[in-house]
Amino acid sequence: MREHIQTTLRWAGDWPWWMGLGVGLALAAVAWVLYRRDGREGSPVLRYGLPSLRALAVLMIVLMLSGPVLHHRKVTGELAHLIVALDGSESMQLTDTAMDAGRKIAIAQRLGLLEGSGASLEMPNAAGKLADARNGAASIAALDPSALGSVIDKARAEFAALVNEADGLLDKGSKDRDFVNRFRGEITGPARKLAEMELKAVDDRTRAAAELTRLGELAGRWSREVSEQFQHQLENDPAAAPLREALAKFDGMPRSVRVQALLLEGKPEQRMLGRLAAQHDVQLVTMDNGVVKQVWQPSSEQSSLPSQLPTPKGEITNLTSGLEFAIGNQGHAEKAAVILISDGQHNAGPAPLDTAKVLGGRKVPVYTIGIGSQVPPRDLAVVRTIVPDSVFHEDRVRGTVVLKEEVPPGLPFTVSVKDGDKVVWQKALVTEGRPSRQVPFEFEVKDIAAARMKEINAAKSGYELLGAPIALTVSVTGIEGDRELSNNEAPMRFRAVTQKRKILILDGRPRWETRYLRNLFTRDEKWEVSTVIAGTTSDAGFIRGDKPDTFPNDSRLLESYDLIVFGELPKTLLKDEELKWIADFANKRGGAVLFIDGPRGLLRQYVDTPMGPMLPVEWPAGSQPIRNGIKSLSLTERAGGLGAFSLSADLGTNADTWAKLPAPHWLSGAVPLPGAEVLLEAEAGAAKVPAAVLRPFGAGRVYYQAFDDSWRWRYEVADQYHVKFWNQLADFVAEAPFAAKDKYVSLDAGQLTYQPGDNADLRVRLRGADGKPVTDASVEAALYKDGQKVATITLTPDPGGLYRGKTAVLEPGNYEVAVETAAVPEGQLRARTQFTVTARESAERTILSLNEDLLRQISSASGGEYVREERADSLIDKLAPLSAGKVEESDTVLWQDWWWFTPIVALLTIEWILRKRSGML
Repeated sequence: MREHIQTTLRWAGDWPWWMGLGVGLALAAVAWVLYRRDGREGSPVLRYGLPSLRALAVLMIVLMLSGPVLHHRKVTGELAHLIVALDGSESMQLTDTAMDAGRKIAIAQRLGLLEGSGASLEMPNAAGKLADARNGAASIAALDPSALGSVIDKARAEFAALVNEADGLLDKGSKDRDFVNRFRGEITGPARKLAEMELKAVDDRTRAAAELTRLGELAGRWSREVSEQFQHQLENDPAAAPLREALAKFDGMPRSVRVQALLLEGKPEQRMLGRLAAQHDVQLVTMDNGVVKQVWQPSSEQSSLPSQLPTPKGEITNLTSGLEFAIGNQGHAEKAAVILISDGQHNAGPAPLDTAKVLGGRKVPVYTIGIGSQVPPRDLAVVRTIVPDSVFHEDRVRGTVVLKEEVPPGLPFTVSVKDGDKVVWQKALVTEGRPSRQVPFEFEVKDIAAARMKEINAAKSGYELLGAPIALTVSVTGIEGDRELSNNEAPMRFRAVTQKRKILILDGRPRWETRYLRNLFTRDEKWEVSTVIAGTTSDAGFIRGDKPDTFPNDSRLLESYDLIVFGELPKTLLKDEELKWIADFANKRGGAVLFIDGPRGLLRQYVDTPMGPMLPVEWPAGSQPIRNGIKSLSLTERAGGLGAFSLSADLGTNADTWAKLPAPHWLSGAVPLPGAEVLLEAEAGAAKVPAAVLRPFGAGRVYYQAFDDSWRWRYEVADQYHVKFWNQLADFVAEAPFAAKDKYVSLDAGQLTYQPGDNADLRVRLRGADGKPVTDASVEAALYKDGQKVATITLTPDPGGLYRGKTAVLEPGNYEVAVETAAVPEGQLRARTQFTVTARESAERTILSLNEDLLRQISSASGGEYVREERADSLIDKLAPLSAGKVEESDTVLWQDWWWFTPIVALLTIEWILRKRSGML
């Protein structure tokens, strides 16, 4: 039989080891200096040996105050590897005042709060037996019928035994005989019949499993009813005052404190962790923000039980992390198991059930211990706010507040959006009694943005900020008895864009498509529209100049636009240099161009011009426009995943919406070039014909549309689809606005708010003194956190003077980004942009109840078992068969043993002998 003995040094005295060692070394040094004087005239042995002997003796005497102990751990046989995974999230700091009295008393009894109270605990114990019966039946329900075999025989016998025990306890504890008789009729009798049923065929086992599942659900309901019955008796019993006092103490105990008591406190026979460690190779870990951290393992240097568990502070609960840790840390043991201690509120990371099934396949069962109350307390909470990342400063903010309502219906409350103490939006509501509720809101942002910009402009100099960061607060108030007030508020953050984006619409003649596009972009306050239609203002063609509604007479004026809509324009209207300006607008400036073809086929003329390379399509020789048999439009797979082509919130409904839009009356017959993406197709006869194509060109994007009658989508629905599509498409193809700029640099850091662990996307456009893009410079971004420079990020060049980069993983704080490059004269780079890294909006104090269903499913999927915290000790006997060995532990208290005193006496004796022989005594 395998035997392993491990001896480790521990410190069990009044002083910690580091204090005893520090003080001991200090006093030993003093003793060495003092005794050094006695042997100053003697030999080197006396000069250095005598004080060293005395100093060493002093050190060992002082170290006795730290209580040195040799701990011996003898392992005989093979131990199973048992991973005990603790939920380290913030929700484990919650208390459970809403828990039913029966469960409270059972837990209080386990914690020793009821000693001397004289309480009669038959009914809460009966409720516990019924909960165990329900869990056993649930494990059978998860099995495949082919796997029932003899398992069903054992399960129905155990179920009947637990129900019979509950029956006996209920008979003694309940004062309501009708209640007891109803229990016996509904569950005790049927459980006995089920246990006595003869199972001769497979169908008999299947029917027995179905009946056991039904009775299991009934046992769960009766467990709750017994607890409620006991609570009613408790409230009306004057002699139960000590019991009520014990329950008040329980109400003040957070879940983590109860876990601490369960694992580490009480008499030795009550410390669950120690009892497990006496039978298995135990590894205690905590799941903290999705990271598994080891707390204790007796086979390591820290052999004694920890005195304190880590305080749970995690902002998320990721139960999968603990299960994945178990997969990778089974060790060399033949058998292993996991004990998962949690409230079950998994709110981040992959779903844990698949990982539990993997563990089950490896014969590693997961035993879950549910901590907390399955009864949700009265609580109204702001779960999150849904709001756009950016809003034009003259527009209105539209969004949704998601609420959790675990309160009775009909209670009045108020939801508000505040800027500091000022209410910017408010609505009085009445609870609906639904777990989740969405409340839409809408308010003007102009005044808020103006105030923010005034503050910002007063603090900065030398550069222009193109958007005001705005942070507001959403809150709910007014519910009496709200259990958790910390979840009544949530932040709302977005950027109010203060600079309009510019769009230039060009066409060779008035068309319905052009007219509607001009009107819809003109009505949109975030766009500044300039329209040039040949022939409407001059017989000679375009009017060129630097005014609105003229074609720019300088390339730098053209580069001030963000988007060009290019219609059916005869190429003779534009000069070669102007054609090159448009190509450079996309290629170097990073602008977006939307080509909208027409039935006259004029865009074909540009193939051999400076604009030819930017076209994403070609027209095969002899190709003609398609005018017959066009049935409907449809999205390609690529477009189906783009928000720009989303006309309906639901993916399936969105495809149907596109199919029902009025089909084009004609198509240009163009085909996409290599590297171009087809976004829209039209069914024409038996073929799918490209209707919209997108291709990157240099730093920009080019979109081509093979028809010009999208305005027909307005038929009977007005702006519902037409306006939505073109607004979304313009935002999609055009370059995202920068946050700040100066003469040389445009700068952006992506989002206004990031979460810890994210990386910020940095984007810089660099121009020279002449306003032209600088494409070959070395550019770096300087990152400041809370005013201190923390990083320098080298940016990678893209076409058109654009440079990109990513920060490292971010920690919470306020950040600022600046640009550093030798391509710009020193002191001329003034643009700055800011962002904030804040902790996640914690879901830990939103859902306050125990999620028993998830914990039960994890156990069933892995072949384990679920128990509530008051029944946790039952797992010790269930897990015992896993290990084919035993652990024996003992201590040698050195500071009370001859092993310690003998060296001290020997040191002093040797010193005395040396002194005697040298004549120093």
